[in-house]
Amino acid sequence: MRPIAVVPLSATPHPNASRERLRADVLVVGDGVVGLATALAVARAGGSCRILGRTIAGAASAASAGLLAPSIGAADPPIRAFMRAARDRYPDWVHWLAERTGIEVTLSRLGIIEVGSRKLESDAPESEAMLLDDAALASLEPSLATASAVLYPHDGFVDNLRLLAAMREAVRCEWSIDVAEGRVAMIEPGRHACSVTTEDGRKQEGDTVVLAAGAWSALISGVPRPIPVEPVRGQMLQLAGCPLAHAVSSADAYLVPRGDSTIVGSTFERVGFDSSTTSNALDHLHRAATSLLPSLAGADVLSTWAGLRPLTPDGLPVLGRDPDFDRVVYACGHGKNGILLAPITAECVAAMVAGATLPIDIRAFDIMRFG
Repeated sequence: MRPIAVVPLSATPHPNASRERLRADVLVVGDGVVGLATALAVARAGGSCRILGRTIAGAASAASAGLLAPSIGAADPPIRAFMRAARDRYPDWVHWLAERTGIEVTLSRLGIIEVGSRKLESDAPESEAMLLDDAALASLEPSLATASAVLYPHDGFVDNLRLLAAMREAVRCEWSIDVAEGRVAMIEPGRHACSVTTEDGRKQEGDTVVLAAGAWSALISGVPRPIPVEPVRGQMLQLAGCPLAHAVSSADAYLVPRGDSTIVGSTFERVGFDSSTTSNALDHLHRAATSLLPSLAGADVLSTWAGLRPLTPDGLPVLGRDPDFDRVVYACGHGKNGILLAPITAECVAAMVAGATLPIDIRAFDIMRFG
């Protein structure tokens, strides 16, 4: 597997990259996983694109555990269908990235085990969920100290750091994508064009603006209407050793294999833009992990961190055109599902920009559901 380094997008561009244009078809506000995926989808559809963003401490894309878990938790059938469609795009997505960049992105579709439950969701097709008896669970994960579980056999996880590295490399290889580093302070939507202004006063112009600034989306002025997105902190830790083959979810924590270590997450805290960690939260996560995997009780803590999820009041993303200014497209508020939903979000935005038929119904994510 090729070694990677997550380098800033402002690094030296690929030799085949174009010079920065005076204007781009699409201005993407945000350089996280949703913004990067959107720029790549627009470029693949034949448009030119400029990414505007600046990596900030606590950005959710790099802080994620990479779960692809559309089957866990309650959701209306159309929402669940959208999330499963997103998950099922991942094999082709990471294959394309590997062909484009040479960076292989670790993707597991072995399934996710939800412990502490012997109940299937009412909307779960037989192929999407199965109860595990004691023997079946022990054969899949003998190290787990639990007896009741459900297996979601098509869910899984992706290595989000390798994914980000591959996407950033793909952006640098794409001649029709420019990167203008700088945090956007203001959007000025117009009838015939849109412009954005960065914090240092630079102005960029394009035909369409895509708002994909994650937890910081609501701080940008000039947007046609309030963006109901707030930051929610999730603290995480990484333990040495990995006795698991599957990702595991419980009421108190989730555990994700990452090479020779185990990622443990996550808290849910409304603390504004504070991305620091706390000993109480990390101790809670450690106890939750070792109650599920006693073999990790003496494992070294390799690292700790926190990310800021962009959460809406109903937990669903805001996706689609502004009803009054159709040159403004929303692609924000993905909460804990930014990694999962990035490829399908990008596909939908690219279709909107190109005037093509959307690949899936996104009406449930319209911003006007908030009034």
